[in-house]
Amino acid sequence: MEVPSSRSDILLAAKQILISQIICGAIYLPYVVMYSDLLGIESALIGMAIAVIPSMMGMITATFKVKLKKDSSISELIRVTRTVKLVYTVVMFILAFRFMALSNVIMLSAYGMTFLGCFLTPILNKPQFRMT
Repeated sequence: MEVPSSRSDILLAAKQILISQIICGAIYLPYVVMYSDLLGIESALIGMAIAVIPSMMGMITATFKVKLKKDSSISELIRVTRTVKLVYTVVMFILAFRFMALSNVIMLSAYGMTFLGCFLTPILNKPQFRMT
């Protein structure tokens, strides 16, 4: 199965995933601001960044792969995206746990809430919920 369209479809999907992740993270962030200190807020922002950045890096890698090899299969692009996303997520978690003084529970819960946006993208992409 070949990719029917160009990089613009992947970038559009990346934009929709990014928007839904930001919405989910923004829903969680006010609770952290109200009930936690500065360390908790910093931990929540780091958790949100760990959820968003690897997803975008995976999508960007897939767009470059399509640009270089136009006959890439969808399963190959999914595999590349998953691999890049997993590697960057693990590296970012290791760096955060090892070198930063953070509240691990708040960081992991912010990561989970923000990552939930990946699964809610199809729901938020319905015409009645579109913001664009």
